[in-house]
Formats: sequence, structure tokens, C-alpha cells
Amino acid sequence: MNALNVYPVPDGDTGTNMLHTMRAAVKRARDAEPTIDKVSAAAAYGALMGARGNSGVILSQVIRGLKEAFAGKETAGVADVRRAAELARKYAYEAVSAPAPGTILSLTASFAKSAAAEADDVVDMFGRIATDAHTAVKRTRDENPTNRAAGVVDAGARGLQLILEGVLSSFTGEEIPLEPMAPAERPVGQSSVSEAPSWEGAYDVQFLVERPSRPIAAVREEMLKFGADCVLVVGDEQLLKVHVHTLEPDQIVRIGLTAGRIADVVVEDLDAMTAEHERATGIVVASAPRAPAAAVGVVAVVPGEGFAAVARSLGASPLRGGPTMNPSTEELLAAITAANAQAVLILPNDKNVILAAQQAAKVASIPVHVVPTRNVAQGMAALVAFDPAKDLADNAKAMGEVAERAHGIEVTRAVRDATIDGERVKKGEAMALLDGRVVAHGEDEETVLCDAAKRLTDSEIFTLYGGADVDDARVEHAAQRLRAACPRVSVEVAHGGQPHYPFIVAAE
Repeated sequence: MNALNVYPVPDGDTGTNMLHTMRAAVKRARDAEPTIDKVSAAAAYGALMGARGNSGVILSQVIRGLKEAFAGKETAGVADVRRAAELARKYAYEAVSAPAPGTILSLTASFAKSAAAEADDVVDMFGRIATDAHTAVKRTRDENPTNRAAGVVDAGARGLQLILEGVLSSFTGEEIPLEPMAPAERPVGQSSVSEAPSWEGAYDVQFLVERPSRPIAAVREEMLKFGADCVLVVGDEQLLKVHVHTLEPDQIVRIGLTAGRIADVVVEDLDAMTAEHERATGIVVASAPRAPAAAVGVVAVVPGEGFAAVARSLGASPLRGGPTMNPSTEELLAAITAANAQAVLILPNDKNVILAAQQAAKVASIPVHVVPTRNVAQGMAALVAFDPAKDLADNAKAMGEVAERAHGIEVTRAVRDATIDGERVKKGEAMALLDGRVVAHGEDEETVLCDAAKRLTDSEIFTLYGGADVDDARVEHAAQRLRAACPRVSVEVAHGGQPHYPFIVAAE
């Protein structure tokens, strides 16, 4: 599925996102009471908390349809599955502000249409659903102009098709042959790593409370007295999730026990966890005592440690994420809490993180506004406009306006041959994406960077961010090429530390 990414860049991650979302759903489902209503409710909650990327968020809404259709049921028949399919289609479309044809949404529509037909039983129904889904996935190559130009079926649609086929296989006990639909070579994905401040000497405490007897708000309020840089208490009447950083873990567990029987208790030393994180990633996470809550804070999703440093310098709390490592809803919620503010702005800085950010905003315990920045260049520009003295609404308006005027150039290497945005790109070629669209390609990375930059005739400032594997001399040489190609533009250099993209330019 990752290799079905429309753009031939080395960061296709739809399969990774859907896998993480399904794992979160299955884990919660296995912890629930073994009844159809409890299992489906737990799966829906787990999917929402673990949702990554647009495909993961939409998948969580499909599972939400199951939860509502099976609520209070002991068994589910044809009529119940039919209602679940229609609710899945409804919630999936509601999650997207501008639904497009030939996407995972098309599969939810196919699911609902197939389920609406007459069927002898649920197995017969899923036989038709799986058959129709297979056909619908193939249609996504032609229904969506971008898919058609790239010669691929939609990755999210393919993922949902495989899940539906898995349901049918579980009923029949027969394996469905896997028909290859992806290019032969698949890009390597990365796991999501979130970055948030720790509190020296604190413990990380996590556990679940099934069927909590106390209101979530009351439990959260009591835990805030003992929490450090993270107090995450979320859920519903079926399941409550606690995640707290604290100097007094016994107090957090005590409060949890007042709400019901706790399970999956994890208490870990944050200092040890931070040291392990630094050894694994090379990123040093600074420790600091918790300050009084600010009026307005910002969470910025960033692809590298250089961008994280820039975000901090501009008053934001960075959360590691972006291509191949989209943060989940739960990670975004934890980052909102870690921002230590009465209200928070989120800069997703990736079009594939916007939906998860919007879901986190809906369930957060404080006011949260998502500024829909589609790339990290827009996000950095928006941060310059952040004024901690202004309220949430004024900041959201000002930052949104600046982001819309900003442009981003991303340079990478194609992982396969493709025709995209009217350009025939060969595997291994350098290509430049301007605001997400391929505008230049060729053998030399600096040449395609300059070709893209020349299109930005109104820009006054370029900030060139070097990637994780690019040394200072190479970045400076690229900056000199940019200055020669665009003599009227001021070119600044910064370390970005992003993977996959040797150069990113933020143009203002």
C-alpha cells in the first residue's frame, strides 16, 4: 500500500498509517468484554486514539459506524451490518471537508451500496461486498485524475478493501489470493516519534479504566494536581484512558481506582525513557519544570530536529511527525496537554495530518484551533505571525492568512517512473514539488530546486532547510545557486534535519 502513493516520493505511508490505526483498534477490542457491542465500541475508541493520517482517521470513522450499529446488540445480522455500512459511509464523508472521487471514500460508498442489496445472511453479504470492493478499487485509478496520471489505484481504498476481504476470510476460513496492485518497489516507512518536554524525576503512568464510575472531567481535574507536562484523560462511558507524567505515580493510580477497576498499568521512569529515546534517535529532549499555563500555545508538527529548534524559538511546542511518521490523534492530544496552555493552535504542516489534528481538537479538554498548514514551509511562516499576547481567534486568523501566502519547495528523488502533474519523471531523478505539485525534475537536485524557485517571482525571502543527510557545505552550495538564480531574493540557511528531502525551501 505504501508503494501506491500517487507521488513517486520515498515517503508513501498510507499502509503504515492504516496498520497503526488497526493495531490500536484491535488492541482495545481484545481488552474489552467479549460481546459485539463492547468489542465494537472499544475498537472504535482505539481506532480514534490511534488514528494516523487521513486514511487512519477515515478508517476510524468506518469502525465508528460498527460501534453505533451494534450498540446494545448481542448478535448482528444482515440489517445491522447494512446500517453499519451506511453509518460508515456517512461518518467517513463527514470527516472530509472536500470529498474527492476515487479515494477511500469511494470504498465506503461501495461498502454501503453492496450492503444495501438483498442477502441471505452476513456471509453472503460480505461475499458481494468483497467482490464489489475489488472492482471499486480498480475504478479509483480512473475516477481520480491524479491517480490516473500516476497510474495507480488509491492506497486508502486498497487498504479498506483488504480489511473487508479479511472479514470475509474470517467467516469462511478460506484465504483470498492477494492480487498485486502496487508497483514492484516499495518505499521504506518509518515509525512515528513524538517529541515533547519531560519533567526531571517524573514517572510516566498509563492505564485503562473500563466502565468508569466517575465523570472523565472530574478524574482529569483531580489528576491535574499531581500531573507534570502531560495529563491525558480521555474516553467515554465504556473505556477511559489515563496517561500522566507525575512525581507521584501512587496518587495517579489511587485516583484511577476511585473510578473503577484499572488494567494495563504501566509505570516507567521518564529519565530512563528519555535517555533511551536520545540513544535511539540522537535527539536530546530538554527537561524543565512546568511553568504556569500560557493563555495560548502552539503545537507544530515538524519533520526533523532542526525544524523543532526553530519551532521552539518561535514559541511553539514541536511534535515530531510528517511524511512516513504521521502522529496519531492520541499523540496530538498528548502534545496539546504538554503545550501547557489554556487554548492551543495546531499547525499540522502536512496535508495528511490535518484530519487527525481536527479529530484531536474535537476531543481535547481545552479550546483547540487547527490552522490547516499543508507543508512545513507554511507552518514556519505561520509561526512568525504568532503573538502570545493575542487570543486564540486573533492568532488563528493572522497565522492562517500568513500561511496562505507562503510557499514551500521540497526536493527529493523519485522512487519509480511516473507521470504526475503533467511531468514524466523517471526513477532516481531529482524532482522539486512546489506547494505539493511537481514542477521540475532532472538529474541534479540543485538545478531542479532553482527551476522551482524561479517560479516564485513575488517572493522576498527564501529559507533553505538542509535535510538529515546533507552536510553544511552542500547546503551552502545550494544557497549560492539559489542566490544566483533569484538575485532579488534574500536567501537564509537553516538546519531542518528532515528525512527523504535533502532540501526544503520556505518562501515568503
